[in-house]
Amino acid sequence: MSVEKRKTGFFILIRPFGDRLIGVKTAARTKSRAKEMEMAILTACRSGDYRGLDPESREVCVRMFRNQRWQVPADLCQKELVKEELTLWRAMDIFLNYPPVRNSKTKERYIYSLNHLVRKMGKDKPLRELWAPDLRLYQAERLAEGARPTTVNWETSTLSRLFRVMVEQRLVDTNPVRMVEQLPRKCSEREAYIATMDVRLIAEKCPAWFRPLIWTAFFTGMRRGEIRGLKRSEVSLSRRIITLSPEETKEGHWKRVPVHQELVAILEEAMRLTVLGCDDVFLVADRKGLRPVAFETVRNPWPRACEKLDLEEPWPRFHDLRHTWKTNARRSGMDPEIREAILGHSTKERSVSERYGRISDKELVTAIDSMTFDHGETEILVAKRKSPSGEASPRRGHEKMLTGC
Repeated sequence: MSVEKRKTGFFILIRPFGDRLIGVKTAARTKSRAKEMEMAILTACRSGDYRGLDPESREVCVRMFRNQRWQVPADLCQKELVKEELTLWRAMDIFLNYPPVRNSKTKERYIYSLNHLVRKMGKDKPLRELWAPDLRLYQAERLAEGARPTTVNWETSTLSRLFRVMVEQRLVDTNPVRMVEQLPRKCSEREAYIATMDVRLIAEKCPAWFRPLIWTAFFTGMRRGEIRGLKRSEVSLSRRIITLSPEETKEGHWKRVPVHQELVAILEEAMRLTVLGCDDVFLVADRKGLRPVAFETVRNPWPRACEKLDLEEPWPRFHDLRHTWKTNARRSGMDPEIREAILGHSTKERSVSERYGRISDKELVTAIDSMTFDHGETEILVAKRKSPSGEASPRRGHEKMLTGC
């Protein structure tokens, strides 16, 4: 009996009934937790009493029985805590109202992902009937629709978190998403640069309320979610600094973004519009009135503008503005440490100098003022991606695109 650390997590190797050795994956984050689960499962199997297992150990134990095609003991099968069938739609409601999810800054992203799952699988799909083959089929169908592998991975990860909540609530026994591998990200690799003229062409085809968001991304390199959720209290035009709290950033730490001189007037104009009780900088202004920018609403104008311009695939994306900003900063000679501090990267370990070396607001503003924003033609390189049938997709090969008419 032992615990092994592998690439995908901690595995326990046990002889539950004293005969052959069986390996099963756990969701444990530490080796000591995996050992606790090992002992709990071993004790339950030897005694035949599974009622004392905690939810995580119970899930591993059920998976072990099913992997070995053994009959799952009655004590191990939890009875439904609700009278009606637990459907995907009802599970969504429970999940989205679960306190850690309800208060999460990514809740809207969860809703967006779950809507795709419901669209493909149906509202009335019993949750207990969802199994690995269904999820692999879902991945293939979403790819065939043109979704990026990273998008599909986010959707299945959302479903996995939903199952974890259902396991905690003892509404299901196992999380089948753990059995399905995530799609490789290499087929989503992309390099992009958008010329200033092309950004202007796309902006002109977008609704007037959306244009300030485009130019904010172009001049700051901020993410779309950071821009959409930007509050007036976070913007100081007198100091020309935007200050984002850890709760507002993907990195989870404070971030200060300098405001370029050309952006000052754009933000001033955007902040003239107000809605009672709303502190948002950017608002939607259309025939329906004035309102905050919803998660789904902010996704639509950019691709619709590309369609109106009749651009060839692959289209530039809103997130490419962030890559463009980084390229412009580098080609303008901006200090790398200042550049990375402005951008922020959630997967990048901060160095000692980044943790302890304070960059002043004046340094940030000076750096942004010395930056120029037109360093070449539009260029988009996308890695070739195979379709679910195994054939290379003709629309997503390595391509160079000049959109500047």
